[in-house]
This record gives sequence, C-alpha cells and structure tokens, in this order.
Amino acid sequence: MNQPNNPLHPHHHESTNFKTLLDSMFVPKNQELWDQLWEQVQKEEQIAALQKATGVSDLALLQHFVDIGVTAENLTAMALFPLMAVAWADGIMQVEEKAAILQAALEFHVEKGHPSYEVLQNWLEHKPQEKSMKVWQVYVRALRESLSPEQDKAFHDETIGRARKVADATGGILGRFGVRISDKEEMVLKELEAAFQ
Repeated sequence: MNQPNNPLHPHHHESTNFKTLLDSMFVPKNQELWDQLWEQVQKEEQIAALQKATGVSDLALLQHFVDIGVTAENLTAMALFPLMAVAWADGIMQVEEKAAILQAALEFHVEKGHPSYEVLQNWLEHKPQEKSMKVWQVYVRALRESLSPEQDKAFHDETIGRARKVADATGGILGRFGVRISDKEEMVLKELEAAFQ
C-alpha cells in the first residue's frame, strides 16, 4: 500500500514514476482515453499554477494562456522584465531600484526554489539583452489578444504601475532637485507602453 509520503502516492501525480504506474493499469485500447485524462490533469495543474503566480481568477483567460503555451514560470519572468528594463535604463541598478524589484518579486512569490528565481538573480546582476524588449512586446501583444477591455486595462495598469514604481524608487534622492524619473527611464517606459498600443 502506498504511503502519503511515497513518491508514487496520488498526491505526487506530477511524478513521472506515478504516471508510469498508472500507465500500466490501462490496456492499449484505453491508452487514448488515458492520454486525454493525463493531459487534462496537467492543464488543470498549469492553470492552478498560473492562478497562484498571477492572482488572475478568470478561468477562461487562464485556460487560454495554457493553450498558447504560457506557464507560471515564463509569465512571471515576463512580468518581472519591465521592472528590470527600467532599473537598468541608466546602465546602473540603484540600491533603491533593486529593493523595489525584490519587493515586487515577493508579490509574485518568486523566492529561492521558484523556477523564475535564477532569471531574477541573473537580471539583478546583468542587464537584459537588447532584444529582450522586442520579445517582451511580442509576448504582451499575444497575451492581450484574448483580454476583455477591462482585463486589458488592468493588465496595463499593473504592468506599467510596477515599472513606474521602480523608476520612482530613487525619487527620494532625485526628487529634491525636481527630477523623479530620468530621460532614459522615461524612454524605457514609453517602449513598455508601446506594447499596449
């Protein structure tokens, strides 16, 4: 009998071993039905992971994201990119900007062990490649195609709002001289906005 802590226990159904065990229960003629069932289980897990990572509760939208290949990992990385782009706009990431990014990462549940954690750490140390902005814009436009006007506005406001918060992070220092956001940061914000045009 399987114990709950056994990797073959149903609560560990993401395990390849568990799938192999279940596969052995089905005769070949039932294999197609089993494959469909397994695909459905995987989709439901992906939807649940996306829901947790994004806070989005619209199941139809989450289902669409899964259907076009969006995962919790790549969606989280894409959500973090605008913050990085703004922080690196001047060529140097300020301490305040890094703190704002780490705070946003916590809101996305990105911590050690999360698939996007290594991406986050790399971006904190190295400026994203030039082509990253174009890739991000294409990704955002693809996501927006199925959004309702209300969802699209919320997506825009959250995305740009977080990026602006990072740009404002050094405002306590620069704000005294009348400049809160640098010209280079403003240019990056405009590039981010372009994905929503």
